[in-house]
Amino acid sequence: MSGGRTLTAPEPVSLLLVDDQPENLLALEATLAPLGQRLVTARSGREALRHLLTQDFAVILLDVVMPDMDGFETAQLIRERERSRGTPLIFLTGLSRGVHPELRGYAMGAVDYLLKPFEPAILRSKVSVFVELFRKTELVRRQAEALRDAQQREHARELLDAQRRMEAERFRSESHRNQQRWLEAVLAALPMPLALVEPQSGRTLLANKAAQGLAGGSLAYREARALHADARFRGADGRRLDDDALPLPRAARGEVFQAYPVEWELNGQRGSVLAYSERLPRMHGRPETMLLALMDVSALRATASHGWLPLPVTEHIATLEARGEDTEPLTRLIDVLRNLPGLATGRPAQEHGSGSSPTEDSGQANNPDAPSDEHRRARNG
Repeated sequence: MSGGRTLTAPEPVSLLLVDDQPENLLALEATLAPLGQRLVTARSGREALRHLLTQDFAVILLDVVMPDMDGFETAQLIRERERSRGTPLIFLTGLSRGVHPELRGYAMGAVDYLLKPFEPAILRSKVSVFVELFRKTELVRRQAEALRDAQQREHARELLDAQRRMEAERFRSESHRNQQRWLEAVLAALPMPLALVEPQSGRTLLANKAAQGLAGGSLAYREARALHADARFRGADGRRLDDDALPLPRAARGEVFQAYPVEWELNGQRGSVLAYSERLPRMHGRPETMLLALMDVSALRATASHGWLPLPVTEHIATLEARGEDTEPLTRLIDVLRNLPGLATGRPAQEHGSGSSPTEDSGQANNPDAPSDEHRRARNG
Protein backbone atom coordinates (compact mmCIF):
# COMPACT_ATOMS: atom_id res chain seq x y z
CA MET A 1 0.00 0.00 0.00
CA SER A 2 1.14 3.55 -0.75
CA GLY A 3 -0.72 6.67 0.37
CA GLY A 4 -3.75 4.54 1.32
CA ARG A 5 -4.05 3.05 -2.19
CA THR A 6 -3.29 -0.50 -3.28
CA LEU A 7 -0.77 -0.73 -6.11
CA THR A 8 -1.79 -3.29 -8.71
CA ALA A 9 0.78 -5.08 -10.86
CA PRO A 10 0.74 -4.06 -14.53
CA GLU A 11 -0.83 -6.52 -16.92
CA PRO A 12 1.76 -8.83 -18.58
CA VAL A 13 2.64 -8.18 -22.21
CA SER A 14 3.38 -10.80 -24.86
CA LEU A 15 6.88 -11.74 -26.08
CA LEU A 16 7.35 -13.90 -29.20
CA LEU A 17 10.26 -16.38 -29.14
CA VAL A 18 11.08 -17.96 -32.52
CA ASP A 19 13.63 -20.82 -32.88
CA ASP A 20 13.53 -24.19 -34.64
CA GLN A 21 15.50 -25.86 -31.81
CA PRO A 22 13.40 -26.87 -28.74
CA GLU A 23 16.38 -26.58 -26.41
CA ASN A 24 16.99 -22.99 -27.54
CA LEU A 25 13.35 -22.13 -26.85
CA LEU A 26 13.64 -23.64 -23.36
CA ALA A 27 16.77 -21.58 -22.71
CA LEU A 28 15.00 -18.40 -23.84
CA GLU A 29 11.98 -19.16 -21.67
CA ALA A 30 14.18 -19.78 -18.64
CA THR A 31 16.09 -16.56 -19.27
CA LEU A 32 13.00 -14.35 -19.67
CA ALA A 33 10.68 -16.01 -17.15
CA PRO A 34 11.86 -13.69 -14.29
CA LEU A 35 10.36 -10.75 -16.20
CA GLY A 36 6.88 -12.14 -15.51
CA GLN A 37 5.63 -11.58 -19.07
CA ARG A 38 3.54 -13.78 -21.36
CA LEU A 39 5.94 -15.93 -23.43
CA VAL A 40 4.71 -17.25 -26.78
CA THR A 41 6.93 -19.70 -28.70
CA ALA A 42 7.13 -20.60 -32.38
CA ARG A 43 9.36 -23.26 -34.01
CA SER A 44 9.27 -21.76 -37.50
CA GLY A 45 8.82 -18.53 -39.33
CA ARG A 46 5.39 -19.53 -40.60
CA GLU A 47 4.19 -20.36 -37.09
CA ALA A 48 5.46 -16.99 -35.91
CA LEU A 49 3.48 -15.25 -38.66
CA ARG A 50 0.31 -17.07 -37.58
CA HIS A 51 0.75 -15.74 -34.03
CA LEU A 52 1.16 -12.22 -35.41
CA LEU A 53 -2.26 -12.47 -37.07
CA THR A 54 -4.07 -12.66 -33.74
CA GLN A 55 -2.05 -10.65 -31.21
CA ASP A 56 0.51 -7.91 -30.72
CA PHE A 57 3.95 -8.37 -29.14
CA ALA A 58 6.26 -6.05 -27.26
CA VAL A 59 9.32 -7.60 -28.95
CA ILE A 60 10.16 -10.59 -31.19
CA LEU A 61 13.28 -12.65 -30.50
CA LEU A 62 14.04 -14.29 -33.85
CA ASP A 63 16.60 -16.97 -34.65
CA VAL A 64 18.39 -16.31 -37.92
CA VAL A 65 19.20 -19.84 -39.02
CA MET A 66 16.02 -21.87 -39.52
CA PRO A 67 15.02 -24.40 -42.18
CA ASP A 68 12.44 -23.62 -44.88
CA MET A 69 12.27 -19.87 -43.96
CA ASP A 70 15.19 -18.25 -42.18
CA GLY A 71 15.01 -15.32 -39.81
CA PHE A 72 15.68 -12.66 -42.46
CA GLU A 73 12.85 -13.89 -44.69
CA THR A 74 10.54 -14.06 -41.70
CA ALA A 75 11.52 -10.52 -40.71
CA GLN A 76 10.78 -9.24 -44.21
CA LEU A 77 7.24 -10.72 -44.09
CA ILE A 78 6.74 -9.28 -40.60
CA ARG A 79 7.66 -5.82 -41.86
CA GLU A 80 5.29 -6.13 -44.82
CA ARG A 81 2.27 -6.47 -42.54
CA GLU A 82 0.71 -3.25 -41.31
CA ARG A 83 -0.08 -4.59 -37.84
CA SER A 84 3.45 -5.85 -37.09
CA ARG A 85 5.45 -3.30 -39.08
CA GLY A 86 6.62 -1.45 -35.98
CA THR A 87 7.22 -4.45 -33.68
CA PRO A 88 10.87 -4.47 -32.41
CA LEU A 89 13.03 -7.39 -33.68
CA ILE A 90 16.07 -8.89 -31.90
CA PHE A 91 18.01 -11.37 -33.99
CA LEU A 92 19.68 -14.31 -32.21
CA THR A 93 22.17 -16.58 -33.99
CA GLY A 94 25.04 -18.92 -33.25
CA LEU A 95 26.53 -18.73 -36.77
CA SER A 96 27.88 -15.93 -38.86
CA ARG A 97 27.08 -16.11 -42.56
CA GLY A 98 28.82 -13.55 -44.65
CA VAL A 99 31.21 -10.83 -43.63
CA HIS A 100 28.77 -8.71 -41.57
CA PRO A 101 25.46 -10.57 -41.12
CA GLU A 102 24.34 -8.07 -38.48
CA LEU A 103 24.22 -5.38 -41.13
CA ARG A 104 21.65 -7.39 -43.02
CA GLY A 105 19.67 -7.80 -39.81
CA TYR A 106 19.67 -4.06 -39.13
CA ALA A 107 18.69 -3.47 -42.75
CA MET A 108 15.63 -5.68 -42.11
CA GLY A 109 14.57 -3.36 -39.27
CA ALA A 110 16.16 -5.19 -36.35
CA VAL A 111 16.80 -3.22 -33.15
CA ASP A 112 19.58 -5.56 -32.01
CA TYR A 113 21.67 -8.51 -33.19
CA LEU A 114 22.98 -10.93 -30.52
CA LEU A 115 25.27 -13.89 -30.94
CA LYS A 116 24.76 -17.12 -29.03
CA PRO A 117 25.58 -17.83 -26.31
CA PHE A 118 24.27 -14.54 -24.93
CA GLU A 119 24.44 -13.16 -21.43
CA PRO A 120 20.99 -13.76 -19.77
CA ALA A 121 21.11 -10.56 -17.70
CA ILE A 122 21.90 -8.46 -20.77
CA LEU A 123 19.08 -10.07 -22.77
CA ARG A 124 16.61 -9.50 -19.93
CA SER A 125 17.71 -5.87 -19.68
CA LYS A 126 17.21 -5.29 -23.41
CA VAL A 127 13.83 -7.03 -23.43
CA SER A 128 12.71 -5.07 -20.35
CA VAL A 129 13.28 -1.82 -22.23
CA PHE A 130 10.93 -2.91 -25.00
CA VAL A 131 8.36 -4.16 -22.50
CA GLU A 132 8.18 -0.71 -20.87
CA LEU A 133 8.15 0.98 -24.25
CA PHE A 134 5.25 -1.23 -25.36
CA ARG A 135 3.31 -0.46 -22.19
CA LYS A 136 3.80 3.27 -22.60
CA THR A 137 2.83 3.06 -26.27
CA GLU A 138 -0.30 1.11 -25.36
CA LEU A 139 -1.13 3.64 -22.67
CA VAL A 140 -0.81 6.50 -25.14
CA ARG A 141 -2.89 4.57 -27.69
CA ARG A 142 -5.62 3.87 -25.16
CA GLN A 143 -5.61 7.47 -23.99
CA ALA A 144 -5.88 8.61 -27.59
CA GLU A 145 -8.76 6.21 -28.15
CA ALA A 146 -10.44 7.38 -24.95
CA LEU A 147 -9.97 11.00 -26.03
CA ARG A 148 -11.30 10.21 -29.48
CA ASP A 149 -14.28 8.40 -27.97
CA ALA A 150 -14.89 11.31 -25.61
CA GLN A 151 -14.68 13.75 -28.50
CA GLN A 152 -17.05 11.62 -30.53
CA ARG A 153 -19.47 11.47 -27.60
CA GLU A 154 -19.18 15.22 -27.12
CA HIS A 155 -19.71 15.76 -30.82
CA ALA A 156 -22.73 13.46 -30.76
CA ARG A 157 -24.08 15.31 -27.72
CA GLU A 158 -23.59 18.66 -29.44
CA LEU A 159 -25.35 17.35 -32.53
CA LEU A 160 -28.19 16.06 -30.36
CA ASP A 161 -28.43 19.39 -28.55
CA ALA A 162 -28.41 21.24 -31.86
CA GLN A 163 -31.10 18.92 -33.18
CA ARG A 164 -33.19 19.50 -30.07
CA ARG A 165 -32.77 23.26 -30.40
CA MET A 166 -33.77 23.06 -34.05
CA GLU A 167 -36.81 20.99 -33.12
CA ALA A 168 -37.74 23.44 -30.37
CA GLU A 169 -37.27 26.37 -32.75
CA ARG A 170 -39.31 24.59 -35.40
CA PHE A 171 -42.03 23.94 -32.82
CA ARG A 172 -41.98 27.60 -31.74
CA SER A 173 -42.08 28.74 -35.35
CA GLU A 174 -44.95 26.40 -36.12
CA SER A 175 -46.73 27.52 -32.97
CA HIS A 176 -46.13 31.15 -33.98
CA ARG A 177 -47.51 30.47 -37.45
CA ASN A 178 -50.55 28.74 -35.96
CA GLN A 179 -51.13 31.69 -33.63
CA GLN A 180 -50.74 34.04 -36.58
CA ARG A 181 -53.27 32.05 -38.60
CA TRP A 182 -55.63 32.00 -35.62
CA LEU A 183 -55.26 35.75 -35.12
CA GLU A 184 -55.85 36.37 -38.81
CA ALA A 185 -58.97 34.21 -38.71
CA VAL A 186 -60.27 36.04 -35.63
CA LEU A 187 -59.60 39.50 -37.07
CA ALA A 188 -61.05 38.50 -40.44
CA ALA A 189 -64.29 37.43 -38.76
CA LEU A 190 -64.72 40.71 -36.89
CA PRO A 191 -67.07 43.21 -38.54
CA MET A 192 -65.09 46.24 -37.37
CA PRO A 193 -62.19 47.24 -39.66
CA LEU A 194 -58.93 46.52 -37.80
CA ALA A 195 -55.26 46.72 -38.75
CA LEU A 196 -51.93 46.03 -37.02
CA VAL A 197 -49.34 48.66 -37.94
CA GLU A 198 -45.56 48.54 -37.53
CA PRO A 199 -44.33 51.71 -35.78
CA GLN A 200 -42.02 54.06 -37.66
CA SER A 201 -42.23 52.25 -40.99
CA GLY A 202 -46.03 52.42 -41.18
CA ARG A 203 -46.10 48.96 -42.73
CA THR A 204 -49.41 47.18 -42.23
CA LEU A 205 -48.70 43.80 -40.67
CA LEU A 206 -52.27 42.58 -40.85
CA ALA A 207 -55.64 43.99 -41.86
CA ASN A 208 -58.96 42.18 -41.83
CA LYS A 209 -61.42 42.06 -44.70
CA ALA A 210 -63.51 44.90 -43.29
CA ALA A 211 -60.46 47.21 -43.30
CA GLN A 212 -59.46 46.09 -46.79
CA GLY A 213 -62.91 46.97 -48.16
CA LEU A 214 -63.21 50.36 -46.45
CA ALA A 215 -62.40 53.28 -48.77
CA GLY A 216 -60.62 50.88 -51.13
CA GLY A 217 -58.27 49.89 -48.31
CA SER A 218 -56.61 53.31 -48.42
CA LEU A 219 -57.20 53.89 -44.70
CA ALA A 220 -55.44 50.63 -43.75
CA TYR A 221 -52.62 50.30 -46.33
CA ARG A 222 -50.05 52.79 -47.54
CA GLU A 223 -49.92 50.91 -50.83
CA ALA A 224 -53.68 51.26 -51.33
CA ARG A 225 -53.46 54.98 -50.58
CA ALA A 226 -50.82 55.32 -53.31
CA LEU A 227 -53.09 53.50 -55.75
CA HIS A 228 -56.04 55.78 -55.00
CA ALA A 229 -54.53 59.20 -55.50
CA ASP A 230 -57.99 60.63 -56.26
CA ALA A 231 -59.34 59.70 -52.81
CA ARG A 232 -60.38 62.68 -50.67
CA PHE A 233 -60.37 62.84 -46.87
CA ARG A 234 -61.83 65.50 -44.55
CA GLY A 235 -61.67 66.12 -40.84
CA ALA A 236 -64.24 67.27 -38.30
CA ASP A 237 -64.01 70.86 -39.55
CA GLY A 238 -64.77 69.84 -43.14
CA ARG A 239 -61.27 70.68 -44.35
CA ARG A 240 -59.22 68.26 -46.39
CA LEU A 241 -56.74 66.13 -44.46
CA ASP A 242 -53.16 65.80 -45.63
CA ASP A 243 -51.79 62.29 -45.92
CA ASP A 244 -49.75 62.76 -42.73
CA ALA A 245 -52.96 63.56 -40.83
CA LEU A 246 -54.69 60.30 -41.81
CA PRO A 247 -55.13 57.64 -39.09
CA LEU A 248 -52.53 55.21 -40.49
CA PRO A 249 -49.56 57.65 -40.55
CA ARG A 250 -50.54 58.97 -37.14
CA ALA A 251 -50.61 55.45 -35.71
CA ALA A 252 -47.24 54.72 -37.35
CA ARG A 253 -45.81 57.71 -35.47
CA GLY A 254 -46.97 56.11 -32.22
CA GLU A 255 -49.87 58.45 -31.62
CA VAL A 256 -52.76 57.18 -29.51
CA PHE A 257 -56.14 58.72 -30.31
CA GLN A 258 -59.85 58.04 -29.76
CA ALA A 259 -62.83 58.72 -32.05
CA TYR A 260 -60.75 60.60 -34.62
CA PRO A 261 -63.33 61.60 -37.30
CA VAL A 262 -62.55 61.13 -40.99
CA GLU A 263 -64.84 61.65 -43.98
CA TRP A 264 -63.75 59.95 -47.21
CA GLU A 265 -64.77 60.02 -50.86
CA LEU A 266 -63.54 57.62 -53.55
CA ASN A 267 -64.95 56.91 -57.00
CA GLY A 268 -68.28 58.60 -56.18
CA GLN A 269 -68.67 56.74 -52.88
CA ARG A 270 -68.57 58.44 -49.50
CA GLY A 271 -68.34 57.35 -45.92
CA SER A 272 -67.52 58.33 -42.35
CA VAL A 273 -65.24 56.61 -39.84
CA LEU A 274 -64.17 57.15 -36.28
CA ALA A 275 -60.55 56.04 -35.95
CA TYR A 276 -59.01 54.61 -32.78
CA SER A 277 -55.34 53.90 -32.17
CA GLU A 278 -53.83 51.94 -29.30
CA ARG A 279 -50.26 50.88 -28.56
CA LEU A 280 -49.70 47.15 -28.03
CA PRO A 281 -46.54 46.83 -25.88
CA ARG A 282 -43.71 44.43 -26.59
CA MET A 283 -44.63 40.98 -25.27
CA HIS A 284 -44.19 37.27 -25.97
CA GLY A 285 -41.24 37.91 -28.26
CA ARG A 286 -43.19 40.36 -30.44
CA PRO A 287 -42.14 43.99 -30.93
CA GLU A 288 -44.30 46.97 -30.10
CA THR A 289 -47.25 47.24 -32.52
CA MET A 290 -49.97 49.81 -33.12
CA LEU A 291 -53.60 48.67 -33.31
CA LEU A 292 -55.73 50.77 -35.65
CA ALA A 293 -59.52 50.43 -35.47
CA LEU A 294 -61.80 52.16 -37.99
CA MET A 295 -65.43 52.32 -36.93
CA ASP A 296 -67.61 52.77 -39.99
CA VAL A 297 -70.34 55.23 -38.92
CA SER A 298 -71.56 56.25 -42.37
CA ALA A 299 -75.17 55.12 -41.90
CA LEU A 300 -75.37 56.30 -38.29
CA ARG A 301 -73.83 59.65 -39.21
CA ALA A 302 -76.36 60.20 -41.98
CA THR A 303 -79.19 59.29 -39.63
CA ALA A 304 -77.98 61.49 -36.77
CA SER A 305 -77.48 64.48 -39.07
CA HIS A 306 -81.22 64.43 -39.88
CA GLY A 307 -82.16 64.80 -36.24
CA TRP A 308 -83.73 61.37 -35.83
CA LEU A 309 -82.47 58.03 -34.54
CA PRO A 310 -83.34 54.46 -35.48
CA LEU A 311 -85.95 52.95 -33.19
CA PRO A 312 -83.57 50.38 -31.61
CA VAL A 313 -81.19 53.17 -30.53
CA THR A 314 -84.07 55.25 -29.13
CA GLU A 315 -85.44 52.26 -27.25
CA HIS A 316 -82.00 51.45 -25.89
CA ILE A 317 -81.56 54.99 -24.55
CA ALA A 318 -85.03 54.87 -23.00
CA THR A 319 -84.25 51.52 -21.38
CA LEU A 320 -81.01 52.86 -19.91
CA GLU A 321 -82.77 55.93 -18.53
CA ALA A 322 -85.53 53.75 -17.02
CA ARG A 323 -82.86 51.74 -15.24
CA GLY A 324 -81.23 54.89 -13.97
CA GLU A 325 -78.05 54.15 -15.89
CA ASP A 326 -75.74 56.73 -17.38
CA THR A 327 -76.66 57.50 -21.01
CA GLU A 328 -74.19 60.34 -21.41
CA PRO A 329 -71.53 58.36 -23.36
CA LEU A 330 -74.09 57.24 -25.95
CA THR A 331 -75.72 60.65 -26.30
CA ARG A 332 -72.29 62.29 -26.54
CA LEU A 333 -71.38 59.94 -29.39
CA ILE A 334 -74.62 60.88 -31.15
CA ASP A 335 -73.82 64.56 -30.69
CA VAL A 336 -70.35 64.01 -32.18
CA LEU A 337 -71.89 62.29 -35.16
CA ARG A 338 -74.42 65.11 -35.61
CA ASN A 339 -71.66 67.74 -35.59
CA LEU A 340 -69.42 65.96 -38.13
CA PRO A 341 -69.36 67.40 -41.67
CA GLY A 342 -72.21 65.25 -42.94
CA LEU A 343 -72.65 63.05 -45.88
CA ALA A 344 -76.42 63.68 -45.67
CA THR A 345 -78.13 66.56 -47.40
CA GLY A 346 -79.72 67.85 -44.22
CA ARG A 347 -83.27 67.19 -45.30
CA PRO A 348 -85.56 65.87 -42.56
CA ALA A 349 -86.26 62.18 -42.45
CA GLN A 350 -89.85 62.49 -43.69
CA GLU A 351 -88.58 63.91 -46.99
CA HIS A 352 -87.39 60.44 -47.97
CA GLY A 353 -90.77 59.38 -49.09
CA SER A 354 -89.41 58.08 -52.34
CA GLY A 355 -87.80 55.18 -50.45
CA SER A 356 -84.20 56.30 -50.80
CA SER A 357 -82.17 56.10 -47.61
CA PRO A 358 -80.33 59.01 -46.03
CA THR A 359 -77.07 57.36 -47.00
CA GLU A 360 -78.10 57.25 -50.61
CA ASP A 361 -79.09 60.93 -50.51
CA SER A 362 -75.79 61.77 -48.87
CA GLY A 363 -73.80 60.76 -51.92
CA GLN A 364 -75.37 63.36 -54.26
CA ALA A 365 -72.93 66.20 -53.62
CA ASN A 366 -70.95 66.99 -56.75
CA ASN A 367 -68.03 68.91 -55.26
CA PRO A 368 -66.65 67.48 -52.02
CA ASP A 369 -64.04 70.20 -51.76
CA ALA A 370 -66.71 72.95 -51.50
CA PRO A 371 -69.52 71.95 -49.07
CA SER A 372 -73.01 73.08 -50.12
CA ASP A 373 -75.38 75.30 -48.10
CA GLU A 374 -77.34 72.23 -47.09
CA HIS A 375 -74.08 70.60 -45.98
CA ARG A 376 -73.27 73.63 -43.82
CA ARG A 377 -76.76 73.67 -42.32
CA ALA A 378 -76.44 69.96 -41.49
CA ARG A 379 -73.12 70.59 -39.80
CA ASN A 380 -74.56 73.48 -37.80
CA GLY A 381 -77.42 71.30 -36.55
